[in-house]
Amino acid sequence: MTHLSGILTNNLVEYASVKSFAELFKKYRLRAEFETFASFGDALSEKGYFYEDSIFSHWQKGTRTPTNRKIILTIIRIFVERKAIETREEADEFLAATGLGHLTELERDTLHLKVKSSPPSIKGSLNTMSKIFLMVFILIIGVSSYLFIQTQVEKNYVNASQTVPSAVTEPKKLVIGIDATLEPMEYIENGELIGFDVDLGNHLAEELDADIEFRNIIFDNLFNSLDQRQINMIISAVTIIEERQQKYDFSDSYLNAGQVIITQKENNTIREVTDLKGKMIATQTGTTNEKEAIKHTSDHLVIRYSDFVHATKAVSEGNVDALFTDLPNAKKITSKNANLKIVNDPFTDEYYGIVFIKGDPSVTQVNAALEALRKKGILNELEKKWLN
Repeated sequence: MTHLSGILTNNLVEYASVKSFAELFKKYRLRAEFETFASFGDALSEKGYFYEDSIFSHWQKGTRTPTNRKIILTIIRIFVERKAIETREEADEFLAATGLGHLTELERDTLHLKVKSSPPSIKGSLNTMSKIFLMVFILIIGVSSYLFIQTQVEKNYVNASQTVPSAVTEPKKLVIGIDATLEPMEYIENGELIGFDVDLGNHLAEELDADIEFRNIIFDNLFNSLDQRQINMIISAVTIIEERQQKYDFSDSYLNAGQVIITQKENNTIREVTDLKGKMIATQTGTTNEKEAIKHTSDHLVIRYSDFVHATKAVSEGNVDALFTDLPNAKKITSKNANLKIVNDPFTDEYYGIVFIKGDPSVTQVNAALEALRKKGILNELEKKWLN
């Protein structure tokens, strides 16, 4: 009972921290006159960080919070430049709300912020010290809980900070970003990275006579890693959509996999997307599944998870009504969860492609390699191996 109480306390502390950040983010975003997420995203991209607008929506709703200290400090700097944050206390509060502690003296100095001018009373000082002590205590518990959860969920991910060149510079090397949580496309089994996309990457490397390295990165960080040249391509069941094509170059498509609905087998009320109004739908953050779910139920009923492992658990345990995912992943999920079923044929066309930064010369060579694999029948062989 004590153990369960501790877990609940930690989870409540973590949620309170996220909610606090959400409130502050909205407060300072609007004070800085960023009326839309897109306008804030433009300011952040000027600092070298690129995110889709959906991430900012999660920040403001409290369903996610940034965990990279450099990004938080960059956001603070933007708000300082726009005079939305004017004091050290405001900046410190904003950083502390993420669970990342407080500003160091060096960080405070580089932000060139003033201290509140009115000195507190003795009583106020005692109250402030009590609040600080309580905040530090809560933060220690919250950060410990967060780190434990992150370690369990993301223990297989890499921290890729090394800058890499294009895949076709000599010597050729494919540094591939992948999120190994989407079985059967990419996942880890017995400590080994396997799946359709893994095999595809290896075949491409052979066709291009190139070395290969996979870097396992959580999905909603994959594009930022590409922007920062920490990988030179993404092969991770990424759907080709216009919004992404505006920012990135794509290879030719290598697989067509539409979206389907998964529910518990005993659920007979959901047969197609028109039955989803007012229902809770689980998705993975940053995917086209998330975008599609918003079309068929209220936004607050779309429950975002960092990976499909947790999304699958949610529908399996009845915490949500349905799960949106692509057909290949759906087949694997239902084969491993006897209480789940696919309730419909695909209701979208989902073409997967390989993602590159704009203007990368390797796109042409990769397309040629894909065409060669298609003519040799290797792409068909991969479909039979992983999707039947």
